[in-house]
Amino acid sequence: MKTRHFILVFMLMLAGCLPEERVWWSPNGDVAVVAAGGGVHLATADGHRGRALDLGKQDALFQSVSWLRDGSGFVAQRMRTISTWEELRQLIPAEETQSVETMLPVVMPLLETAATLGKEDKTLEDLLSGLSEEQMTRFVHATRRKFGQEPERVEKLLLALPKGDELAESFKKPGTGYELSELCVFKLSGENVSEARSLLRSLLRPAMMPRVSPKHDALAFLTPDEDGRSAALEVITLDGSSRQTVARHVSAAFDWTPDGRALVFMAPLGGEGEKLQSIHRVEVITADGALTKPGKPATLATAVTLNRPAVQVLADGRVLFASQPVTLPTTGTGPELSPRLFVIAADASAVTPVPTAPGDLPANLGFFTASPDGKRVAVVESETDAVAVVEIDTGRTQIISPPHPLWQCRTMPAWKSAAELTFAALQEGAPAWMLWREGEPPRCISASWPKSSTAKWLEHKSAETKAESVTSKPDSSR
Repeated sequence: MKTRHFILVFMLMLAGCLPEERVWWSPNGDVAVVAAGGGVHLATADGHRGRALDLGKQDALFQSVSWLRDGSGFVAQRMRTISTWEELRQLIPAEETQSVETMLPVVMPLLETAATLGKEDKTLEDLLSGLSEEQMTRFVHATRRKFGQEPERVEKLLLALPKGDELAESFKKPGTGYELSELCVFKLSGENVSEARSLLRSLLRPAMMPRVSPKHDALAFLTPDEDGRSAALEVITLDGSSRQTVARHVSAAFDWTPDGRALVFMAPLGGEGEKLQSIHRVEVITADGALTKPGKPATLATAVTLNRPAVQVLADGRVLFASQPVTLPTTGTGPELSPRLFVIAADASAVTPVPTAPGDLPANLGFFTASPDGKRVAVVESETDAVAVVEIDTGRTQIISPPHPLWQCRTMPAWKSAAELTFAALQEGAPAWMLWREGEPPRCISASWPKSSTAKWLEHKSAETKAESVTSKPDSSR
């Protein structure tokens, strides 16, 4: 029984075969949250790594981290397994509890009907095909709850269905239960977490990609939209007292303006997966720091993206994005020119390309990150392991890590400061964590780490290497 729930699509988009964030530096660049070797660690500026932080379940954790402005902690999503419905209902919003309970009366009739039809067809999937994505998710949770009430009866019906034995086994497996998503503020003490305060909890609509306002006590985040296939952009105060929906049907690309009062985001002009994306800006916080009901967003530009949408607001208020440089209408089946980086003026009066030379940038420009001062942008390729640093105003491009045959980048670079960049690169034939400064050769800062810590930061294309990575030894330092 599969769904196309937004969180699943989103997690697949960020992980696996594409570069993903693994390092998040604090505002002062003195400490970083690092996802390495299956755990989450704090690392100092020289690369010293502490023991894995005790943050609960970690296999679906930390796709994004956002530091508090004073560096005292960070905001991130975490997942917890709640074994019983009785415990779960004390944690989730009342409307989620009710929405699952309203699905309970249809569970047994649907299972009995599917069991009667037998194993020759998809049966249950066919019967559920008319449900929306959210209804499908609610049905799965309701089925789990019904299993807790009548395990023998439900299991018997499931065993009569195609792959029903897999679902039944998942319900019986020790340690499984309801997956609760939490958006938490983690406070630090030394090399560990001293406090974890939950801002939001959800069974059906997890909060993802939190980003703290650079000037105010609020953060923006994404949740699955009502259709289950796109996202809604929301904002909440850090004390949890106020929450607003900013926009619906948006892409997973947004950023705060330097004053911390407005959000810039991308949204498809057509349906799901549309290449034509519009870039908008809307104010969500008043001058005194209170949330305000968003007005109609101002449209800044339109972009043509062949890969994932990406946008970043620079320190001076300009907006950086990648697009195909096309003029519509066009002949043929689509744009054939190489993508380029563009900058929207702070007052939205003009859109200008970053003046890079032809061939300097990769064909896939979905993976870039601008420096804190907005003067440079680091770009990685997804099909090679090359890393480049581009001066935004001049277009001057430096390849700080050249491509190596058969290697692909699976880790986003992270700026430690305006003049220092950390990234993944080959060191003595293995992936490592590197530090680059202008005028200096890159140096490894993960030499003391177990090799398994950074083994997945790059990926080798050969099947042999992939097989070896599966059987590699775990990180014993965790």
